[in-house]
Amino acid sequence: MLPLDLLRYRIQEDEVSPRYLNPKNKKYRAIARDLIEIYTAHLNTTKGSLASTLADYEAADTNYQVKRGFAKLLEDRSEFTIQSPVEPEVLREKIFAYGSKHHPIVTKSDRLHRHTRPKALAKIADELNISSEAVMDGMYADLEENRVLTGFEPPTAEWLLDRYNVALAQAMLYRASEMTIRIYRNIPTKYKLVFQFIKFFKLMHAVEGNNTDGYQIVLDGPASMFRLSQKYGIQMALFLPALLHCDRWWLDATIVMNKNNPLRFSLTDEAGLQSHYRDPGEFDSELERIFATQFDKIDTEWTLERETDIIDLKDTVMIPDFAFSHPDGRRALMEIVGFWTPDYLQKKLWKLKRAAMPNMIIAVSDQLNCSTEDFRDIPGEVLFFKTRIKPKAVLEKVEACAIVEKERET
Repeated sequence: MLPLDLLRYRIQEDEVSPRYLNPKNKKYRAIARDLIEIYTAHLNTTKGSLASTLADYEAADTNYQVKRGFAKLLEDRSEFTIQSPVEPEVLREKIFAYGSKHHPIVTKSDRLHRHTRPKALAKIADELNISSEAVMDGMYADLEENRVLTGFEPPTAEWLLDRYNVALAQAMLYRASEMTIRIYRNIPTKYKLVFQFIKFFKLMHAVEGNNTDGYQIVLDGPASMFRLSQKYGIQMALFLPALLHCDRWWLDATIVMNKNNPLRFSLTDEAGLQSHYRDPGEFDSELERIFATQFDKIDTEWTLERETDIIDLKDTVMIPDFAFSHPDGRRALMEIVGFWTPDYLQKKLWKLKRAAMPNMIIAVSDQLNCSTEDFRDIPGEVLFFKTRIKPKAVLEKVEACAIVEKERET
């Protein structure tokens, strides 16, 4: 992402907005291509060498802020490694120990000073079974400027411009005091993605709405805390690309910049920002994919649906992994509890208790340290499985607990 000093924005009355780039602008596309070529050309060279070339390129005209922004985003997708046959700390210890014992180390020996720099390097190199050159090159290989660019997958210029515009919007959220999101007219998997990322980034939130009308989510920002938390602001910014996967949405945030009056930052799906996060596939795990594939092969009137129901738990939501629908109107849900950390299990049990769905089947991995007794206070059916969930066993549970939705409403 971009640091605050590279955030380009404009203020009009009480509103603030990033100064986005037109992805089709020839000048900026040329700059993007130039920087991608610079990074590609510096594969297997030091970060210091790359930084020197970038500094010369930035000095060419007044677009230094855009150029630095592009370079920062390319750096984020680069891999720099320490290139040394021996840990640099070990090399320094050896060198300093030798220098302390044989001080002074001179460039040319005489009758009084026999220990020269080449002799010291050769001695240490022989001890470590490496070359003298490797000792010199590796001694400070862990310094940032000496790390070597060993991984860089060149993106397209179009990708870089799209990523830059998203990064501008993300940087705007570093100093948000509150952010309200409205998502609507989306398929359930899109809703789930948003809620998953809110939970993943541990954002404080309140939720209202339902699957039909959409959801309104209020997120507390870093500027709402007693002390502005940069880490929390970054977490909020990292959430934004997940929202971009939704089809219909808007965002309204209150931004605290310096000590001035709060400003408003608005964003909608019409802005055309492109998420760089991977669009999630149909299934969260191989376990789910295999179950769905096997279920489709059996002869049954029940229809399997993937993540179509969202259960309102007031301050959060729960989206069961599968739903089962019958032509006679009966319906059942299934949640898979397949992860095995104690903390995960406790949170899952808490959600299931709050959901209190009598037509819920809970498929539980027998690798979990739990038993039927742990699910005693949770309505529905419990099914333990070993490595795979058997569709016929699930259908037995479905028949046992499925209800017509109107029955639950009454």
